[in-house]
Amino acid sequence: MADRPHADRNRPVRRWWSRSRGVPPEAHAGWKKSLTEEPGRPARILAWAPTADGGLVLLSPAVVSVWREDDWRHHGWHEIERGGWNAETAQLRWQTYDGVRGAVALPDPARVPEVFRERVDASVVFERFVPLGGTGDRGVVVSGRRDLAAGATDLTWHTTLTRGITWRTPGVRELADTALAALRHEYDER
Repeated sequence: MADRPHADRNRPVRRWWSRSRGVPPEAHAGWKKSLTEEPGRPARILAWAPTADGGLVLLSPAVVSVWREDDWRHHGWHEIERGGWNAETAQLRWQTYDGVRGAVALPDPARVPEVFRERVDASVVFERFVPLGGTGDRGVVVSGRRDLAAGATDLTWHTTLTRGITWRTPGVRELADTALAALRHEYDER
């Protein structure tokens, strides 16, 4: 292999597998700095894409990060109750268990939709659907989720309702409480 000209020897070579994976250097530095405020969050990029409004979305092993107006927001994968990619609207949407909704328009999503789904799924340790009465498709989903941050071992437990019912539907609260207690007991027995 021929040597590079002397003038190029001291210039860093950017490779596709570099830590920033092509993210603009200022944005990458700000993202890494903002992650230091959240212990155990590795600053490794799995996928990223620019948003239609000039921001960025970065997916790392432990969080999805969204940058808008020089501000980073991070959501742990275990905090995302539902979400995913909508190809018709070219949007990645999510909702956290505490009701925070997020959406980003991605003109060129690259691998973001696949990695998003994989990371959310990776945080699920246990999940069980419990039907309401004899409805079959309506009920409560009980899940035990783990934070994908380094060193995290505890599970967080959640109950989610399927479409067509609310917490005001008769018997739903009792069903959710009973199912949650049973699943937690089953998990503790292992």
